Amino acid sequence: FLGSKLVFGLIDGMKNVFYLEIEDFQGTFTKTIGGFGEVAKILLILFASGMSISILTGALQTRFLISFKPLKLDLNRINPVEGFKRMFSLRSVVELLKAILKVVIVGYVAYTVIRKRWGEMVLYPDMDLMESSVLLWKFIYELALKSGIALLVLSIFDYMYQRWEFEKSIMMTRYELKEEMKEVEGHPLVRRRQRTMMLEILRRRMMAMVPQADVVITNPEHYAVALKYDPDEMNAPVVVAKGVDEIAKKIIEIARENDVPIVRNPELARRLYREVEIGEEIPPNLYRIVAEVLAYVYSLKG
Repeated sequence: FLGSKLVFGLIDGMKNVFYLEIEDFQGTFTKTIGGFGEVAKILLILFASGMSISILTGALQTRFLISFKPLKLDLNRINPVEGFKRMFSLRSVVELLKAILKVVIVGYVAYTVIRKRWGEMVLYPDMDLMESSVLLWKFIYELALKSGIALLVLSIFDYMYQRWEFEKSIMMTRYELKEEMKEVEGHPLVRRRQRTMMLEILRRRMMAMVPQADVVITNPEHYAVALKYDPDEMNAPVVVAKGVDEIAKKIIEIARENDVPIVRNPELARRLYREVEIGEEIPPNLYRIVAEVLAYVYSLKG
């Protein structure tokens, strides 16, 4: 409906331009100006439609992202060296090939349409204005429609290519990823040093709890587990320190210095070390055997 209205509006405007009445110059001039106005109005509608479609297509490609960065002053844009780099870059070559491809496509479409309608086009001079205008409009419409479809298909492939190029450009190389991880998580050497310092702090805290333990159960030297039990605050004995080899020897040394009872029970020492973390209560399946050890320790204290 809109297309036919534009067609007949354009025809009426052209009639006002070309149907001149020599006898009435003033009227002819007015009608001519009016005709040009009608034609300009129709062309403005077509131009606005094309502009709207172009803006909408760009918005869809950028997901409605609006940026004013291209409007900022950048001296590199007028730098001849940078200009030559951009001119001979891969992106410029691709853009040039796309522009050539568009011209070739539109040219081929125009050739096929003209070849199809050549028989009627040679008769335009012998037709009246109304008939020739309708046929001319059909020719323009077919040319625009086929060119638009061809360019739409090309734009889809162009969008897919630009999307791929964008995703490729934001992907980091293995070296960049490694450097990024260093910045985020720190250098491996620094992380190792921090981890060592943290373990040392935790070890010192653990050793500080050994003098408060009720008993240290050993294996006799390879494993050492310190237990503390306060019936008023705890539901079950708690492991306050544990370790193997050198740490076990240090726990035993501190226990002797602070008169903490040391009980040799290899099986219990290994189970406590494997099954219970520092600060945790012993599991119910160890209640009986630990209770026997504590009863023995309390009996020694009288």
